[in-house]
Amino acid sequence: MDELHDPNFEFEPDEWHCEIGLGINEVRMMYDILDYFIETWPGSPRRPANEQMFAQFMKRQMFAMKMQHQLDKDL
Repeated sequence: MDELHDPNFEFEPDEWHCEIGLGINEVRMMYDILDYFIETWPGSPRRPANEQMFAQFMKRQMFAMKMQHQLDKDL
C-alpha cells in the first residue's frame, strides 16, 4: 500500500515537518484549489505521478477538516 493511502501513515521521527494553522475559510479555499489542480492535472509523464497522489491525499485531509468544523459547529 502506498504510504499516502495508508490510514496509519505517520511521518518518520527524524523527518523534518512543520505545522500550520488554518481558519475554515482557508481550508475551504485550499480544498477548492486542490480540486481544481486534480481536475486540470496534465498527467504523467508530463508531471510526476506522486504529485497527483499527494494532491488527492491533501484534498481528503481538507475535506476531513471541513467535516470536523461542521461537527464542532453543530455541537
